[in-house]
Amino acid sequence: MDSGKILGLVDQGDGANVFKISAGTVSGDVSQGSGVDNFQMTGGTIASLTQGDSRDVFVMTGGTIVGGFDDGDIAKMTGGTIGRVNMKLDDNLFDMSGGTILGNLVTGFGDDTIIVSGGTIGGNISVSGGDDRITVTGGVINGEIRASSGNDRFIWNAGGLIKSSILMGDGNDTAFISHLTEDTLSLTPSVDGGLGNDTLTFDNSSSAGAARYIGWESVNLTNNSRFNLAGDFFLGDSSSGTGSFTIDSTSALQVTHGAVRPYTSGQLTTLTNAGVIDMTSASSSAADTLSVYGNYVGRGGQLLLQTVLGDDSSASDKLIVSQGAISGNTQVGISNLGGQGALTLQNGIEVVQAQNGATSSADAFALKNSVSAGAYQYYLFKGGVTAGSENNWYLRSSVIAIAPRAAPPAAPPVIIRPPSAPPVAPAAPIVAADEPPVEPPTAAPVAPADPPSTVPADSPADASPTPAATTPALPAAVAGAAPIPLFRLEVPVYSVVVPAAQTLMLNALGTFHDRQGDQGLLTETGLASAGWGRFYNNDFKKSWSGTVSPSLDGSLEGFQIGNDLFSSEISEGRYQRFGFFVGQTHLRGSVKGFAEGFQGRQAGQTKLDGDNVGLYWTLSDRSGWYVDAVAIATRLDGNSQSDRGVKLETQGHGLTLSLEGGYPVALSDHWSVEPQAQLISQHISLDDQNDGISEVSFDSQNYTTGRLGARLNGRYRVSNTPVEPYLRANVWRTFGGSDTVTYDDVDRIKTQHKASSADVGMGVVAQLSPTVAVYLGADYDANLDSNDLKGISGNVGIRMSW
Repeated sequence: MDSGKILGLVDQGDGANVFKISAGTVSGDVSQGSGVDNFQMTGGTIASLTQGDSRDVFVMTGGTIVGGFDDGDIAKMTGGTIGRVNMKLDDNLFDMSGGTILGNLVTGFGDDTIIVSGGTIGGNISVSGGDDRITVTGGVINGEIRASSGNDRFIWNAGGLIKSSILMGDGNDTAFISHLTEDTLSLTPSVDGGLGNDTLTFDNSSSAGAARYIGWESVNLTNNSRFNLAGDFFLGDSSSGTGSFTIDSTSALQVTHGAVRPYTSGQLTTLTNAGVIDMTSASSSAADTLSVYGNYVGRGGQLLLQTVLGDDSSASDKLIVSQGAISGNTQVGISNLGGQGALTLQNGIEVVQAQNGATSSADAFALKNSVSAGAYQYYLFKGGVTAGSENNWYLRSSVIAIAPRAAPPAAPPVIIRPPSAPPVAPAAPIVAADEPPVEPPTAAPVAPADPPSTVPADSPADASPTPAATTPALPAAVAGAAPIPLFRLEVPVYSVVVPAAQTLMLNALGTFHDRQGDQGLLTETGLASAGWGRFYNNDFKKSWSGTVSPSLDGSLEGFQIGNDLFSSEISEGRYQRFGFFVGQTHLRGSVKGFAEGFQGRQAGQTKLDGDNVGLYWTLSDRSGWYVDAVAIATRLDGNSQSDRGVKLETQGHGLTLSLEGGYPVALSDHWSVEPQAQLISQHISLDDQNDGISEVSFDSQNYTTGRLGARLNGRYRVSNTPVEPYLRANVWRTFGGSDTVTYDDVDRIKTQHKASSADVGMGVVAQLSPTVAVYLGADYDANLDSNDLKGISGNVGIRMSW
């Protein structure tokens, strides 16, 4: 039919009928009767369509069916308008990519398939009985999707809007939500699995609103899906009672305050995590929780938490498991939310709580990342130190042993009393006949007192805490002893920086003879009359006492070039001179100290360079005595790095002041001994730095060092060259004071200055010509106190008169 108007109905009768309409109007019903019928509509209008029995075909690209389309079997709609669709009998197929259905789209009985990729449905989509399949990839559905009974399959992929509920009905149904976001899903008030063993799978989708998803026995996040859980996600229905929630290796459950619960209280759910449970991205607080009422199974997944890294009372996101079992393996990632680090003294910071009888395997969790704050390193432990904490998991910055449980109090002695005479019943009171008896008062019942607990509130746990898998070896704690702090590797490395700077500056100073060779060489007068230079080195192992007892196995080398600015003979045989020098010193070393619970732990390396400029004034006498004053300003630059790669820059400056004197006493024509004394003051100031974990600041009290020594000096001529061999010995004493490294203005790690050492050395000074002299020496250093020191140093110099 391509034009005109038919008043009334069109009845094609039984058989294989074909009806085509592109224009015109049929005011009544078009009935195709039994048989394999074919209806094609590209335009025009009919009142309604009934295709009848058999496997009929319907194609509509335009036009209008004012009323209903009934009894079709295979239908394809790309345009036009239908009042309603009611496909009964057979295994129906309705494929809609355009057009409008004003009312409901219904298929009955059989295993039906409905595909909606475009167009608009004003009412519901309903299928009745059978194992039906509904696929939505586009279009708009204003009513509900009702799958009814049967093992139905619903696929919602990449598009389409569903503005009312999805009701899967009875049966073992499956639903796939693919390539969708919460912006689309939020328009659907509920997705209900109904009764049966139902499975809901999110495929590359992001969703939220746990209350939307009802009655599912199995929920799966797959293919990079995300679910934001901010409430209770109930699994199961009134028949099954519970269910399971699974996160695959590509997907994430983002949690603020969420729970996975069974439909029936007391049943156990199962949450399986092969992906990520993330409490860090949806919230900026450390108070989020995920409660699992049942079992938690790790399948190599991650648990990401925010924690305020501090003491035992610190806040943290938390996984809570009630009644069930914690098993498998999960990597716990910790993000510090402003914590400045502190020593944990009890259970630690709780991150996993097992409650109401829940248990945990010993290898259920391990740290994903290094956890440090302030001066401390945190590790993950199963179990605390108090009763009831054995299956919880804690972050702890110390190793602590369980205090021994107190012995139960002794039973009181049994007191045996002698038998007493039986009581005599009192005589009944006499009551007048007209006087009613008086009932004795009845006291109100008193609830019996609760029996005292056999386990005190602070009683110790039954088992010692166990470090999580992959935790490095930790020291064994001693019951009753103080907790062993777990300082991070960087702490001894940073603690040695200021002492290393002091060592560098002290070597750059040296002694008068290290720089000038011998007072007998100082005979020039006038302006810029002489210059000198030297190279020095020192290989040493040195330790300091303090919080972390750092030690440095290092070497340094440096050079100096100086010149007398002015010298004069102020009286016969007595000279004074002023001069300056510049130089560089480089120090490199390996650091050990008290870190991660162990003394002498290899911790890292330090590098320090010092650029120095100095001024000196020397007064010397022909008889051999001298007084030497020196001031050196040093610019310090370098870095320190722990063995795990955490690095801290070093920048600052130092000032060294020295006053030294010596007076030789002749022992023979060739030998003399020269007592010497030197007093040194050093000031070191280093800039505050940040190593990515905490702010690190340095505070150093002034170093005061004294030296007492003696130099045995000979005078000979070898091939007409004046040669002066010498032996020397010194005792060095650095007096009280300390260096303090502070982490985030909270934890203060002190290193003591106090140290005593001695050195012995030998060398020679040779006057090669009236204008050139060379000198060299070597010394061995050793400690005189409990601080270790072993070192070998050398010095080579030259002095030239201009």
